[in-house]
Amino acid sequence: MLFNHLAAIPAVIHQRRYWLVLFVLWGLAVVVALHINVAHLREQSIQVAAEGARNVFRMVMLMRSWNEKHGGIYLSTPAGAPDNDSNKQNFTLINPAHMTRLISELAAGDAGAVFHMTSLSPLRPGNQADAWEQASLLAFETGAKEIISVEPGPNGDLLRYMAPLQVQSPCMPCHAHQGYRVGDIRGGISVTQHYAPIATPTELSIRQSSLAYGAVFALVTMAAWLMLELLRRRWLDLVGKIEELSATRGELVQSEKMASLGRMVAGFAHEINTPVGVAVGAISQHDETLARINALLSQDEVDEDLLRDELEHLRHGGALALSNLRRAATLVQSFKRTSVDQSSEQPGRFDMRELIEDVCFTLQHTLKRLPITVHIDCADHLGIYGVPGLLEQLLTNLIMNAVQHAFDNGKRAGNIHISAMLEQDQVLMRFADDGVGMSAEQLARIFEPFYTTRRASGGSGLGLYICYNIVSVQLHGTLACDSQTNAGSTFTIRFAQQTLPPTKETQP
Repeated sequence: MLFNHLAAIPAVIHQRRYWLVLFVLWGLAVVVALHINVAHLREQSIQVAAEGARNVFRMVMLMRSWNEKHGGIYLSTPAGAPDNDSNKQNFTLINPAHMTRLISELAAGDAGAVFHMTSLSPLRPGNQADAWEQASLLAFETGAKEIISVEPGPNGDLLRYMAPLQVQSPCMPCHAHQGYRVGDIRGGISVTQHYAPIATPTELSIRQSSLAYGAVFALVTMAAWLMLELLRRRWLDLVGKIEELSATRGELVQSEKMASLGRMVAGFAHEINTPVGVAVGAISQHDETLARINALLSQDEVDEDLLRDELEHLRHGGALALSNLRRAATLVQSFKRTSVDQSSEQPGRFDMRELIEDVCFTLQHTLKRLPITVHIDCADHLGIYGVPGLLEQLLTNLIMNAVQHAFDNGKRAGNIHISAMLEQDQVLMRFADDGVGMSAEQLARIFEPFYTTRRASGGSGLGLYICYNIVSVQLHGTLACDSQTNAGSTFTIRFAQQTLPPTKETQP
């Protein structure tokens, strides 16, 4: 029984090995979440660095645009350049490309962001693209708007950014011979800067996030383990209590069955005493009658009329004894049938009307002294296959419940109607009384164990609970009650009769 109750506990609660599966899944969820967060932090770091490189590119483009707008700028010729007139200052025209290269060289010397103007077909050898720039330039020709990546460098990781350069009208004098047209992509400007200043705080954030996720995992795991262990212990304790209640219920049900059998035995003893006593009295008179007959026969002359009177007394006494002994035999047969049925739970075929009459007969010693009449509405020879003892226990409890509660132990007169019939393969029984009835509050609790309105009078509150248990658990049927105050109560029982076992003729 305990095993059945344990089986009702979910395996994830009862068996700790399933907890490990839950915690593994929880750990995987935490790892995935941490991985997503780390990827987001690193992507955010790259985007921040890229935005700085993008701003450098925009500044370069603004300077080039300013240069182009003014047709180039003039810078003084560097010292040491040849000059025929020492009194004249020389200037050199600087175009956008030249200015870009000069600023790039200045930025490289400052160890800051380095930008490089390049092309797949550079006019100047110094503008030759490296491998990364060449791949980026090819990507521009397929529609890419910009290229961003983190590449390894000699002194640490480098953020590399590159955006395309489009051919403008001022570019045509120098690049027209290369076949470019206005709007074509003729190259790009790459921006390279050290990634460590941005990566260092990012890695610190990643370590902090990892510690936070680990702490959350540990705390949730410990809390979940404690809660599961508490739930497991509470559930096992509940199973133990249920087992105790089940055992107690079984004992109470068995006690109630024995009490019912005791009432039946008491009724049987009371009922059988009368016919046995009459038979004993009638037979005891035979000795006196035989003695008188013997005295008559010992006389010289026998009065025929007196002899016939004594013989008639003898015959009448024998008939009276035989009649009462037959009645006693009927009582014994009924008692034997009912007691065997109630003590056995083996199924068999029985007569429904006969079963109802047997139950009423065993309770006759209680009913006949009360102003209560039992009416039976059931077809003769209604054959049912099932466990008759269960139905006898059910009817006995319903009758005694009606006597005690509906008719206040016989202080109130009334009627009990018991009907039974077959509806296809369903047995339909109704037990109705015209007693005091029940309130809605009482009706809602009548099938609860130990609920009774007669606790002070010795009521146990188990009668109707046992009825409900018999119908719902053992007969796999339904038991419903309809009642109103001062309008009586009606119990409706439905259950499927059991299937007959195969006979030798029908067995394969």
